[in-house]
Amino acid sequence: MPENDLIKPTARFEDLRGILRYVPQFRQRVFVIAIDGALLHQPGFPSLLQDVAVLQSLNIEVVLVFGARAQIRALAEKRGVILSSDDGMGKTDEASLDIAIEAITRQSSELMADLTALELPVVISNALVVHPAGVINGTDLEFTGRIERVDAESLEVILKADIIPILSPIGYDGKGATLRLNSDAVAIEVALALKAAKVIFVSEAGLTNPDGSRLAQISIADAREIYKRKEARHDVNLLSKLRYGALACQEGVARVHIVDGTQDEALLAELFSNEGVGTMIHADDYQQIRKAQASDVPALLSMMQQSMDDAALVPRTREQIQSRIKDFFVLETDSNPIGCVAVHSYEEEGRNVAELACLFVRRSHKNRGHGQKLVAFAEDTAKQRGCEVLVALSTQAFRFFEEKMGFLVTDPSALPLARREKYDRSGRNSKVLIKSLR
Repeated sequence: MPENDLIKPTARFEDLRGILRYVPQFRQRVFVIAIDGALLHQPGFPSLLQDVAVLQSLNIEVVLVFGARAQIRALAEKRGVILSSDDGMGKTDEASLDIAIEAITRQSSELMADLTALELPVVISNALVVHPAGVINGTDLEFTGRIERVDAESLEVILKADIIPILSPIGYDGKGATLRLNSDAVAIEVALALKAAKVIFVSEAGLTNPDGSRLAQISIADAREIYKRKEARHDVNLLSKLRYGALACQEGVARVHIVDGTQDEALLAELFSNEGVGTMIHADDYQQIRKAQASDVPALLSMMQQSMDDAALVPRTREQIQSRIKDFFVLETDSNPIGCVAVHSYEEEGRNVAELACLFVRRSHKNRGHGQKLVAFAEDTAKQRGCEVLVALSTQAFRFFEEKMGFLVTDPSALPLARREKYDRSGRNSKVLIKSLR
């Protein structure tokens, strides 16, 4: 595919810069992308495949897995066949298997045609070694299969040749029998075998909170809890992805993403932005607060510049931050700084006082609890230093400190003497807030 075809007409230069920031950490890593069958005939599906082409052009090794539940249901209705199950998890009788084979074979052909039209080299792989699921809870699942192992070596050869392997929810056992598989299970087993960096489930819908807002990130334990509750707002399709996503993270995949495939550019937006547009299940600490380093100073200054211009933050120079860099802490999301806080300590007349300063969160990440997290971290840091009280100065955010974090407005006499002198010289007339740490 020509390079220019990978850049959509609506792309903005800031979007491209955002993507390029992630390229070094994603290059030559394996991404397993599992696409729900219902999306293959949606108007936005060609754009989704173009996004897959973008990933491959960035030297990301892509494996495609597709589901077929919607196609199997539609074909069964057309043929007047009653399915024993449609998701590759329950019983698959002979009539249901015949429907599944026909629907999946047709879907494989259509997907190959679409990808070939984009000049992407692809191959349908039979890298799954499967066996019959057998009898579960007294029911013979007949032609439903389970994955015994994945031929990772053959997939790696395909990927190193810059070819995209496609895996369908069908497998073959050692006796040549055809068995129906669950596509979510296929994606996870392939990801574990290839030590993939990410699994991305491109689903018919996204996960939401009870109020209807997007569920942005969850831990393994939270994913399992939501799966167990089986609330009505999450259909069996999404619950399956939670179940297998949690398993993948537990077994070594660092990130599993669930995105609403009906949203335009959802795949790229989820992967190449700090907060994404879908739900991320994470195995490690997705967000962390760490000590600032000298190399962080340019990024900190860049983040804070607008707030300093708006007089929300005290103007600081590069030298001023560097001279007290040990007092600064950075909040990261996936290794990208999105906020900071400083904790300065003062000791006078036997009283240890800490000052919370330079609290800042990027505009694009506000109203998501990051500020509270940074303040709580500052309180813990001050306690560890043996400080009895924490003070903060604010001209515009004092209501946040009062109402959200339990600070009280006081007068400048509560400040340590050295800090009081700087306060008087500044002329900013900031509100002084205080919180006991005992």
